[in-house]
Amino acid sequence: MLNKMIARLSDWLIAIAVVCLLLWFFITQPLLPVNEIEKLPVANQQNLQNHVINLRRIVASSEQSGESLTPDNYIYNYFARLGSPQLQPFTTMSGYYNNVSLMLGPKTAERIVIGVQYLPPTSPLRDQWNPSGVAVMLEAARMLSEHADELPVRVQLMAYASAGIAANGTLDMGSYHHSQALKKRNVPVKLMIALQSVGYYRDEIHSQRYPFSFMKMLYPDVGNFISLTSRLEDFMVTRSVKQSFRRVPDLLVESLSAPENFPMVSGSDHVNFWLNDYPALQISDLLSLRAPEASNVETLPLNYERMAQVVQALHQTVKDISGHKSDDSAYMTRLISRLSDFFD
Repeated sequence: MLNKMIARLSDWLIAIAVVCLLLWFFITQPLLPVNEIEKLPVANQQNLQNHVINLRRIVASSEQSGESLTPDNYIYNYFARLGSPQLQPFTTMSGYYNNVSLMLGPKTAERIVIGVQYLPPTSPLRDQWNPSGVAVMLEAARMLSEHADELPVRVQLMAYASAGIAANGTLDMGSYHHSQALKKRNVPVKLMIALQSVGYYRDEIHSQRYPFSFMKMLYPDVGNFISLTSRLEDFMVTRSVKQSFRRVPDLLVESLSAPENFPMVSGSDHVNFWLNDYPALQISDLLSLRAPEASNVETLPLNYERMAQVVQALHQTVKDISGHKSDDSAYMTRLISRLSDFFD
């Protein structure tokens, strides 16, 4: 009898260990060592800093004195130096807004979308806005335009307007209008990358917080990494992007795949692409879980060296993207979709 109990207990312990191992694999997406690329295109740190300074000044001036120069004008004018930008106007209850778009690379049917919100949200979320994401998108546009002949797929850079405290899946979000327009035209989107704040990093121990205590066992407690997060269904594409990011020397990368209602996974423009059945993920410095409590985000120092590494990683992601999804990838996507349905 005792031997049977011990055998059953051993079976249960093994089963629990296997389940925990699978959950760890699907949640954190561990990778084997990746060959770094030493000679990557150089991202201009001074450009990044200038963009941040200019965007902050423009927002402050337009709010205080109603000057004609607005963030969308600034982005459009910069895009005009790289190609032929377009405006996507839309109207909400609170006013008239513009998305700003720039196409780069070959005219393939599929495309990659890299998007970011360019307007700061209204109170109480204003302190979560940081123009580092916009600066990285603009510098990535410059780098991609200089290597447009080498890109394997069309890239659409998008600056999204959002009205006030906009909710995902509503007419107040510029990304909602964009994703809806793509779906209506049956445009195949291979990947959408939503940029949030990406410029704040800390090297002190215990500088990174998480919404749940168990996550401290899975992720670093030092806030010096860039975060990739997405839903379970996009496990394979997130893993692929993580591999590209890891090819940038000295760039620390962590990833999280979880159900859509899990904290850190949703909350940005990528959700509107999920609503239209497009694969999408967000890139973030986890600012709200990293900044000191009661701090003024606009006064926090930005790390332009690491922002430049994120620009290089975006460029490498576009270059690495494959033209076709493999059978193994499709099988894994179906398997993970079933796992996601279980959590729902």
